[in-house]
Amino acid sequence: MSIFKGLNWWQRVVLVACLCALALPLWFAARNVHRFVDGDRTITEGYVHCESNDRCTGTWRLPDGHQGRGKIAGLAFEYDEEQVTGIPLYAGRDWAVTERSDLAYHAAYEFAGAAIGAALILSVAWFKSR
Repeated sequence: MSIFKGLNWWQRVVLVACLCALALPLWFAARNVHRFVDGDRTITEGYVHCESNDRCTGTWRLPDGHQGRGKIAGLAFEYDEEQVTGIPLYAGRDWAVTERSDLAYHAAYEFAGAAIGAALILSVAWFKSR
């Protein structure tokens, strides 16, 4: 028995839209997995500037010689501490995190959220189609 058979046309549209919306957490999860695999261990170069907790930017040098710059996730400096140099990072050209494991953690809960969302959407559609 098909889930679509017992649904009205507008319920089918809502079902497809909800399933398509699940692509967003899957995209974020895939991005975090890609970063987990393709990043490099490095340290900050120069000073890190922090506007407030977890809103820090800085520069770093990658092993291939290119310089990376951008937001550094996972730092929580006070204003008087931002002159620290040589902070260990896991980074790419335009992103950095202080802990590589954070990328895996975020990817895992984004994949789990998408799976739970899909199960919930499909179960509601299945019950409505009966």
